[in-house]
Parts: sequence; structure tokens; C-alpha cells
Amino acid sequence: MSTDRIAAAAFDLDGTLVDLERFHHEAWLRAARSAGVELTWEQALRRLPNFIGGPDAQVAAQIAELAPAGAAPERTLAAKERWFAALICAVEEIVPRAGVVEVLDLLRDRGVPMAVATSTERGTALTILRRAGLLPWFDTGRRIVAAQDVSRQKPAPDAYRITAWRLGVPPSGQLVFEDSVTGMTAARAAGSPFVAVPTVADPDYLASVAAAGALAVFRSWQDPDLAALLRCRLPVEAEASTARGAAGVRP
Repeated sequence: MSTDRIAAAAFDLDGTLVDLERFHHEAWLRAARSAGVELTWEQALRRLPNFIGGPDAQVAAQIAELAPAGAAPERTLAAKERWFAALICAVEEIVPRAGVVEVLDLLRDRGVPMAVATSTERGTALTILRRAGLLPWFDTGRRIVAAQDVSRQKPAPDAYRITAWRLGVPPSGQLVFEDSVTGMTAARAAGSPFVAVPTVADPDYLASVAAAGALAVFRSWQDPDLAALLRCRLPVEAEASTARGAAGVRP
């Protein structure tokens, strides 16, 4: 295992920090149905290459290819966005994945700045982070790179190049956390090392995650090996404390 130090960290949002993937998936299945395409989750996983991780425009186009003539991808995408918003609004509570807060605290306590790179629209992303109680770790939203901040969505590297720039490090100096192969491809294209924390348990999908080039794959944020990997790569505690004091930063 390489012991290069972590200078910064960047996180995907949906599926990585919070597990809302089931709502994205359900919204897509409903949008597909409105376009005349009836799919189960298992069928969508195999027939829509971008079903997990997007980008959404490609998923809509893939549904259109399966749909009767005249099913416009734009209408399918708009329907998906309406369904997703409705499903999120109906949820009483949005919580981080188990173990996420402990990892964020570990990084903050060692003076590691953090950002979010998401393909979700900014307003929705901020709402999700606020409801999950996660905004304080990301400079109350100032370190959020959202859909409208990039000209190309993941798997293009744009989002992670921007997070590195905002965090003041080269892309190679930020550690990325992702749950989808699409996002991992974006991190790799940006030149950033990454770890995988997938939520989908499908064996074929996990095989594609394992082949994506991650430093490691963890099914849980509470995996002790994840904490060990981070401590190996984090700035030493004394140096981080000195840097925080010089900058006037409080944990």
C-alpha cells in the first residue's frame, strides 16, 4: 500500500455519503414506465449501462432507445427529476451512511479540507446535505461542486478537477470517495486516487467496482481497514494541529 499523504478529500454525495440510490432507481423505473418501458431493478441494471451513477442524460437516452417511437429523452429526464424530488420530500429523515460522520471527523481533526462533487443539481444537493446534517464539514456549502458547475458530468474528470482547485491541491493530492463506477472513472481521469464504498450488492456490479482501480473497496464506512488506510495516509497529528492553529481553524 502506498503511504502518500492525503492533502484533501472529495466525496460523491448520493450513494456515498447518504444512501439515496434507491430513490434515484425508483424514480428512473417510474420515468421509464411513463415512456412505455417496463423494467424491474435487475433488468434496469443490465439494460441501462448508466443506471448506477449516471449521468442522467445518458440514462434517459438509453431508456429512449428501448421505448416506442416518440419517447423523447428530455421528457423522460424531466419525469425522473420530478419523481426523485417527490420521493425525497416524502422521506421524514435523511441520514448519513453509518460510519460517515466518524470518517469526516477523523479527516477534519487531522486538518484535511473536504469537498463534495455531485451530479445532483445544487439546490437538491444542499437540501440533502442540510437534512443529513453534513453541511458543516464542507464549509457550509461553499465546497460543493454540483451539476451546474461543470460542462461535462461524471465520468468526465471536471468535477474532481474543480474540487481539487477549490481545496488548493493538485488532483493527485486529493483522496476521492465514490460508490459508482461512473464516479470512479471520473476520479481516475482527474488523476485522483480513490476508494470505493459501494451500496449495490449485485455480484457483477461489484466485480466492475473491483476492476475500476480503487486503492481499496469497502462495503461499509465502519470497516476497520478503512480507518487503517486513512491513518496511514493522513498528516501526522502534531503537524495538523500546528497547521490548524496557524490558520485559526477550529475542529
